[in-house]
Amino acid sequence: MKKLIGLFFVVVGLQTSQVGHLAAQNPSNEQSIYLQLNKSVFELGEDLWFSATVLNSQSLLPSSRDTSLFVELRSKAENEIVFKEIFEISNGFSEGHIFLADTLKQGEYSLFAFTRNSFSDEVKKTKSILLKSRITPSILVDVNFDNALTAELNTLSPKIKVVRKSGELVAKAKINAEIWSENKRLARVKTTTDSLGVAIPSFNKLKTFENLILKIDVDSNLGEEQFELPVALPTNTQRIQFNLMPEGGSLVQGISTQIAFKAVQKNGTPIEIDSAVVIDEKGKVITSFKSRHNGMGSFYVLPLPSKQYSVSIISPKIDSLYSFPKVFDAGFVLNLSKQTEDDLLFAVKKSEGFEGDSLTFAIEQRGILYYESKMIISGEGMPLKVPTASLPRGIIKVSLSNSSGQKLAERLVFVNNQKRLNIVYELNKTNYTTKERIDLKLKVTDGQGDPVQTVIGMSVVDEVFKSVFDEDNIVSHFFLSNEIKGRVHHPKSYFSGESKTDRDNLDLLMLTQGWRSYRWPRILVESLTDSDLKVSVKINPNSVSKKVLKALDQQKIQVVSMFGASVLSTDKNGELLITDNMLYWSRGGKMFFKTDEVEGALLNFHTPFDATVKWSWDKLDQQKRIFASTKNWNILPQVENDVRRLDDFVVESHQDEYGVAHGNARNIIEGRNTDYVCTFDILNCRNHSFGREPRDGERLYINGVLKTYRAPKEANTTTYFNGYYEVPEVYEPDYDKVPEDRVFTDFRNSLIWRPSILTNENGEAEVSFFTSDIRSIFNVHIDAYGDNGQMGALKFDIKVLK
Repeated sequence: MKKLIGLFFVVVGLQTSQVGHLAAQNPSNEQSIYLQLNKSVFELGEDLWFSATVLNSQSLLPSSRDTSLFVELRSKAENEIVFKEIFEISNGFSEGHIFLADTLKQGEYSLFAFTRNSFSDEVKKTKSILLKSRITPSILVDVNFDNALTAELNTLSPKIKVVRKSGELVAKAKINAEIWSENKRLARVKTTTDSLGVAIPSFNKLKTFENLILKIDVDSNLGEEQFELPVALPTNTQRIQFNLMPEGGSLVQGISTQIAFKAVQKNGTPIEIDSAVVIDEKGKVITSFKSRHNGMGSFYVLPLPSKQYSVSIISPKIDSLYSFPKVFDAGFVLNLSKQTEDDLLFAVKKSEGFEGDSLTFAIEQRGILYYESKMIISGEGMPLKVPTASLPRGIIKVSLSNSSGQKLAERLVFVNNQKRLNIVYELNKTNYTTKERIDLKLKVTDGQGDPVQTVIGMSVVDEVFKSVFDEDNIVSHFFLSNEIKGRVHHPKSYFSGESKTDRDNLDLLMLTQGWRSYRWPRILVESLTDSDLKVSVKINPNSVSKKVLKALDQQKIQVVSMFGASVLSTDKNGELLITDNMLYWSRGGKMFFKTDEVEGALLNFHTPFDATVKWSWDKLDQQKRIFASTKNWNILPQVENDVRRLDDFVVESHQDEYGVAHGNARNIIEGRNTDYVCTFDILNCRNHSFGREPRDGERLYINGVLKTYRAPKEANTTTYFNGYYEVPEVYEPDYDKVPEDRVFTDFRNSLIWRPSILTNENGEAEVSFFTSDIRSIFNVHIDAYGDNGQMGALKFDIKVLK
C-alpha cells in the first residue's frame, strides 16, 4: 500500500507538464461574464452604471476573443425588452450606462449581458434590479400569513395592516390586492382598511399555495404606494423539498458512507432542520442529525443487508417520510476523510469481489484534467493523500473509474480558497458630515502578502438602496454560481474570510447542490449557430423584383459613419457583415446603410439579440487596463474588401432643391440640420457665420439662385444602425475646487461609481470623493481582479451623521 501511495505522489509531482499538454489539446473558447452594478435598487429617472469582466471560462483570464458585449434590460412582469445596445469590450473588460427613464414601470427587471462565445447549456439571469417610483414610501404595510389558510386549503386570507412611517394607523385606505404565480395573476380582491388600518382580503379557490406573490396597491390620503412580497405560509402547511445525496454517488451495502442532505421550500429558500432521525423499516432509530448551514448537513450510515431506511423530520414538524436512495449490493465509495489548506485525504473503500481490478483516480477542474493515477486496491480499500498547492482555486471533480472508463464514484471539492486577493482599507476619518471630502486608501495583496496590481470596481451607495436579491460578487460568481447548476442561496456567504467556516460550508454545498451538478463539460446551445450570433444587414427579398432576387450576390451597399463613407458588397445571400471594427468607429453615433444600385430595396438588420428569443426567458432564475495593449484600429474604408471611397453620402432630393447641411456628411449622419439663413435670405451665407433656421418650402438664395428650400431628408431606403454605445462620464462634485457649489442641495444616493481603479506596483490606490446632503450609512462594495488572475471582494460602511 505504501508503494502505491508513493507512486501517487510521483504522479502529482508531474502534474505541471501534464496539465500544459492537456490544456493545449482541448482549449475552451467559452466565456463567462460578471457584471458589477453601481447598485441594484433604483428610483425612476436614475442612471444604471455597470462594468463587465469577460473571462475565459477555463483559465479565468481576460478574454480577447470577443470585442462586442450585447446588453439587454427586460421587465419581469411583461417579459419586454426596454433597452438593448452593443458595448465595446477591451481585452476582457467593458463599461456601460443605462438611463432608467421615468416612463418605465415599477417592478423587477433583468439585465442580461452576453458575447458570441458565452452561450452555454444553462442561461442564467445575469443581474436583477428593482425599479421603484421612490425608495422611501409615505406609508408601510405589515402582512401576517400565520392564520391565512382556511381548513379547506383553498382560500387565502392574509391580514394586511397599513400604517404611516411614524406608526399611526391609516384608516379607509383603498386596497387592491392580487395573487400572482409565475407572471400570471391568479386572483384579485378590492377592499378598504377599517378604523384599525386593517384589511383582510380573501382569495378563493386557489389551486396552489406554492411560489405565490402578493401584490398590494394602497391608495390613501397620503398618496398611492405599491408593495410586492412572497406569500410566506407556516412551514407545516406546505411541502418541502428534502434530498439525500450519498458521498461519491452511491450507497453500498456494508460500507459506512457519508450522506449529505439539503432541505428547501418550493421556492428554493433553505429550511433549517433542527431535529431529524434515520429509522429502519421497523421504526428503530439508527442515528439523528440536524442541519449545519442553509438547510444542509450530513451524517454517516452503515447500510446493512435486507434493511430499508428512511428519514423522519421532527422539528420543524413535517408529516412525511423520506426514503433512502438505492443501496447497492457491491461497489466503491469515495470518501473525503480530511481537508486542510494544503492537502486532501481520500479513503477509497470497496466491497468484496473486486480484487485485482485496475482503477483510475483522476482530478479535473473546469474541463481540464490535472492528474490521474492507476492503482490496484486490495483488502477493504486504501487512503490517498493529494497535495493541492499547485492546483488553481475553485471546484475540482475527483473521480474513480474502472478499466473500461466507467465512472464508479465522483466527488466535488472546493480547494485553495485561501488563494484570494486580500483588500484592506483606511479612511481618513471615522464619521463624516454632509458635503465632506472622503480620502480612502486601498491596498491589495495575495495570499502570501505580496502586493498585486489590480483593477478595482467600487461603488458607494446609501444603505436604503440595499439589494433585495441574492447577489454575487466577483469571487462567488466565477468560483461558485457560474460552476454549480441552479440557485445558490446567499453565494457571497461562502467567502466570508473565516477559513474553517468557509471550507466546511463550501464542502456541504459540494456534497449537496454540487452532487452531479458540476457544469463541466458544458453543452453548447445546439439551437444557436454562427449565423444566429453575427451582426449583419441584408437586402429584404420581399422589397425587390424576382429578377433582382436572383442576383443578390455582390450587391453594393453604401455605408456611412462619422469617419468616412464606403461602398461594400453583399455575399451570395444579399447579406453584409457588420464587423466589430465598424461598430468601434461608429461608437456614440450611427452607421447609415443604403442600397447603391437596387432602387427601392429595403434593408433588414440581424443581431444576436434576435437569437435570444430562442431562450426560455420565463424559466430563468434569475477604460485603461493594466492587461490591455492599445488597439491598432484601422479606419472603416481600409479594412473591408472591395471598397471604394465616396465624396459624400448620397441624399436623394424631391421637388426643387434640398439643403446641404454645410455639405457635411457627419451632420446628416447625426440627424442634425445646421443650415441657416442670413439677414439677406441667403442659405449658408459665406459672409455671415450664423442666422435663423430655414423653413421648409420657403424661397431662398441657394448658390446665388432663388429656389424653394427643402430640408435634408434621408431617402426611404436609407436606414441606420447604432455603433458601440457611448458611455458618459459619471458626475462627481468637487467642493474643494468649486466651493460655491455647496449652496446647491446635493441628493446623490450614489456617492461614487468607479469601475476601473488601478493599483500601483505596491498594490495601492488612493480614492477621494465627497459626501452628499444625505445623512445615512453608505455601503461600499469593491470587486478586484488581479494581474495574476486572482480575485477578491470587500464590503464595508461609511457613516455620514451630520
